[in-house]
Amino acid sequence: MDPSFPRGVWPPNLRDLIIGRLKKPISKWGPQNFPTSLVTLGLYGGKDGVSSCRQFSDLLPSSLTDLKIYEFEKLESVSDGVQHITSLQELYFSECPSLKKLSYPQHLQHLTFFKCPNMMELPEELLPSLLSLRIWYNCPKLKERCSERGRYCSPISYIPCIYMT
Repeated sequence: MDPSFPRGVWPPNLRDLIIGRLKKPISKWGPQNFPTSLVTLGLYGGKDGVSSCRQFSDLLPSSLTDLKIYEFEKLESVSDGVQHITSLQELYFSECPSLKKLSYPQHLQHLTFFKCPNMMELPEELLPSLLSLRIWYNCPKLKERCSERGRYCSPISYIPCIYMT
């Protein structure tokens, strides 16, 4: 953060922000009063101890269209806590080894998982809105469920862009 801004005050035209790996855990930051111009937010958790999005939901402004969640080692599910972000179009998870389950509003268009080895549950009500689903490196359980013989084969078959590696 630019040292010329007082703590907790954000530039009024801020559009993109990546934040985390700070001394104080994300779950204890409290509301940040991000400007309504903020549309992309990346959060790094590390060893934060956050197991649910509810623990940092007051950080998430309703203006977001893109949310990236990185390295939350104990994050197990994403359900309550993100429902108020009705403008969200893209959700990205990277290196969240405990993540197993996702529940999210139906308007989401792009969903990505990278190094989420325990991820396995996709909400079927979410799938009709997706334009892309990306399952990258080290997501074996989800990859298996999305394969030709997997549980999600039929529900994801209409998604225009599916990438699995």
